[in-house]
Amino acid sequence: MQTKINIAIKPKQIITIFNILRDIGLNTSHRGTKYINKAVQILVTTDNDIIKAKDIYNSISNYYSNITPKQVKNDISYALNSRIEEKAKKNFEKVFGFEYDQYYFTNKTIIEEIARVVKVEFEI
Repeated sequence: MQTKINIAIKPKQIITIFNILRDIGLNTSHRGTKYINKAVQILVTTDNDIIKAKDIYNSISNYYSNITPKQVKNDISYALNSRIEEKAKKNFEKVFGFEYDQYYFTNKTIIEEIARVVKVEFEI
């Protein structure tokens, strides 16, 4: 299954995603963080509640066309692993509504959690 990359998302939603990424200690100019942003946009605009990370990586690599799905996965992992930990701990509960746990900083989980917050905030 390939997820369509035809994203119809409002600018305010994109800003919300960027703010969440900043709040949890990610460098928004990092390529991997940009991929997380795009992945959240894909998840927010899809009707499918169950999506494989592999499909998201494929969609992003097709969108940018000069990268492989493995590079997308690795760049996202790098962005998450190089986050500012103190900032992540400080703002995590404010952003997600539950206590900080490093478990949530995996590629798929963080994308799903950010998408959940955006969907709730914008009642999608």
